[in-house]
Amino acid sequence: AAIVSAESDGYNSSSSAGAGDQVVYNPVGTENCNKLEEFSPMSSFPASAVSEASTPSKKSRRKRLSLPRTGNLPDVNWRAIPLAHLRNHPNFQPLPPPSMIHHLPTKEHVRYFRQESWQWDYLHRGRCTTSQTAAALGFLEPKAAEFLGIPRSLQRGGGGAWERLREDLMKSDGEDSLSEMERILCEGRVVGAVRLDASVFGKWRPGSKETERLWISAEELQRNRKLQNKNNGRTLGNDKARSFPFMAKYNLKIKQDELNERKISLQRQRANSMSSPMRARMQWGNAQEATSILTALNYFCSMDERTTIHEIGMCGAGFDDADQDLLNGLKIGASPDALICHGNGTVEVLEVKNHCPFVWNNRHPKQKGKRTSMHKHHGNCQGRDRSSNQPKGRQYMIRDFELECKIPPMYIPQLMMEMLCVGDSVDLDNLTNSSLTNSNPTCTSAVMVRQTATKGAILLRLYRDESWITEMKYWLGKFKSKYVNTSIIPPDNFFWNKVGSDGDRYQKFLQHTKELSESVEQVGFIPHGKIQRVMLENGGSGEIPLFLDSVGDDIE
Repeated sequence: AAIVSAESDGYNSSSSAGAGDQVVYNPVGTENCNKLEEFSPMSSFPASAVSEASTPSKKSRRKRLSLPRTGNLPDVNWRAIPLAHLRNHPNFQPLPPPSMIHHLPTKEHVRYFRQESWQWDYLHRGRCTTSQTAAALGFLEPKAAEFLGIPRSLQRGGGGAWERLREDLMKSDGEDSLSEMERILCEGRVVGAVRLDASVFGKWRPGSKETERLWISAEELQRNRKLQNKNNGRTLGNDKARSFPFMAKYNLKIKQDELNERKISLQRQRANSMSSPMRARMQWGNAQEATSILTALNYFCSMDERTTIHEIGMCGAGFDDADQDLLNGLKIGASPDALICHGNGTVEVLEVKNHCPFVWNNRHPKQKGKRTSMHKHHGNCQGRDRSSNQPKGRQYMIRDFELECKIPPMYIPQLMMEMLCVGDSVDLDNLTNSSLTNSNPTCTSAVMVRQTATKGAILLRLYRDESWITEMKYWLGKFKSKYVNTSIIPPDNFFWNKVGSDGDRYQKFLQHTKELSESVEQVGFIPHGKIQRVMLENGGSGEIPLFLDSVGDDIE
């Protein structure tokens, strides 16, 4: 398949890049995905180009089918667009560098610190954030987890949440005051630092030259193409029908040398026994996060060009001093992956989940007989039967994750906490109400993007449920008063084993959680070949495999 170079306008409908992406792995067993409601960004793109982008030529199909589905060197950065580059996208509103923030008008303004900053890490001390909420609610205890259908590999006790929340008891007096938070967190207070006024924290933009180097908007591509056709004496019949399939073209391409460097790095990790599916899963989720956010951006911004995606830090610090009787003084916080700010003023939380394609190859000599439970937890691992025909000695295999219109119950606390903590306004300097707790919340829904490497992505919407949030506060407050404040380590199944009215109340809470998990709204389904990812640099041979074992070798 032909590759569009960085200088091309991206309209070559005779290539698989004509739709802005390459289908690298020919997905197998797509029957279930076909049942999902399909959405194509910029659906006015010509049918011929989409067809050719989705259906490879005979020559390229042979090459795709020859790409290995097992290997020892899984590429967790496979075709990923980094967050640093996404910050330059014309439809993405990034946060400023932490060094530019010198003043905090309110505690809630700490949401303007980026999630990779040390300030963001510091704010977790003693705070019940989304990473600890499910554990503090007892959802990851054996009995509750079994009821909710949470895999054993994700179950854990409440000890970690207990230790985190006890950090709040160790803080010195006044450490959580606004003035002290400002003194500790604001690097911009340093003499000579470039400072931003608080009113523009959420409006900062990177330099225009860097943006132009990384992205070309679809509108600009269209203008350039019109000018090119005019200069060549050609008339474009239907401009709209041939629009670029994404909101902007990503200019950078991955080089073969970079793939070779990744291969060497993975070989070193494997030699040092630093490779495992769990490690790969965590790395995959982090590396692919910005690419999944871009999937949501292309979907929602193509529906309404006024829509923007906003980077966000930790929300919820504004509740620290509010009257929250149910929480018993517990400090809460949440860091969504982004916020979707629709043109009509609606705000939604955005959370992305990237399903790692790499699992143990149970045919590998080292894994034989050791991973019998893997298929119990990942029953949609279609590569199991085919692996008998794969070369022996390869430690990993590709799992074709089947998407379903469901948000797993263990993520319900995360999404509800995020909707609660976002509050009543995105623009903190134009609050609709002086108090975060007294106004009606603007954020009443959350969108989850579940994205795979071979099966496309599904977008799901969960609506805010005030009765569930009330119960969440009640049980978190119970956890703090009964275990955190008393220094008693929570036992196994600490809420499940309650008797009387509290026991019945907890069972109803779990049932409500399960019902919410299955009552989500499907926003759309995006096929694999219509997800915007990094492409191979023009001149490179072959395609980008999920395993790097064969990089540098001929794949025939």
